[in-house]
Amino acid sequence: FIFFYALQVTKRSLSSTPISKMTASLLSSSLAGAINVILTNPLWVASLRIMESKVPSSSADNGCNTEGQHADTNLWRVTKRIAKSEGVLQLWNGMFVSLLLVSNPAIQHFLYGQLRTWLLDMRNANSSGHGRGLHPSVMTLTPLEAFFFGALAKTGATVVTYPLQLAQVLLRLQSKRTTMSTTLSTVNSTASNVNGKTGEIIGGQYSGTIDCLYQQFRRGGLPALFHGMNAKLLQTVLTAAFTFLTYEQTLTLVGWIYGALRYNHARKQK
Repeated sequence: FIFFYALQVTKRSLSSTPISKMTASLLSSSLAGAINVILTNPLWVASLRIMESKVPSSSADNGCNTEGQHADTNLWRVTKRIAKSEGVLQLWNGMFVSLLLVSNPAIQHFLYGQLRTWLLDMRNANSSGHGRGLHPSVMTLTPLEAFFFGALAKTGATVVTYPLQLAQVLLRLQSKRTTMSTTLSTVNSTASNVNGKTGEIIGGQYSGTIDCLYQQFRRGGLPALFHGMNAKLLQTVLTAAFTFLTYEQTLTLVGWIYGALRYNHARKQK
């Protein structure tokens, strides 16, 4: 919702500028994605903190104090606690990688907008001026066209940005493993006082996004950067296709309501 609203606002703002339609489309999508990330990143940070607060069951088996098992799961309270104890800026931790991934919806909506404009311009040029001979801005795609263009746009965006998405997932898994290892080492250190054994902390693999991409490429070449993309495409392409289908049908409904209201208003004036 935030993304689509911001997209319409930025498109309207850029429509009066001298930049080309293609540049305005890409820029508006990027700005809308950035606005969406900035506004929702605190919620993602709080959600991750709630998930990471759950201590592995092994700590409970060793009889340790499992404070995380009773951790607060209220999103608003966790958000306020992070801001109060760690500072407001902590709510935007990790936003840099998310801003890099703004390129995914930006490319997706740019491709969809270009395909949509191409088809509507062609349809308008071939029309006789009756029924469908309208300006492209008030025309909409059929459900099948919207579904196909949405799927095609999402496929292109996913292929281009998938290495960044893979790096983000690997870095989050590494962070989670580090947290779990630290917890387990505390448990094992307690147990070592009794058994004479010591725990082992597994160190991190990647120092950042670029290092993660470099190590993946060094290990498996280009295919390693797209490992698991088939499952990602299956997950996101259909969702995006149905989203754009719904979007076009909503535009049709809004246009019909607006036209009916204008028609009734004109009749009353006569």
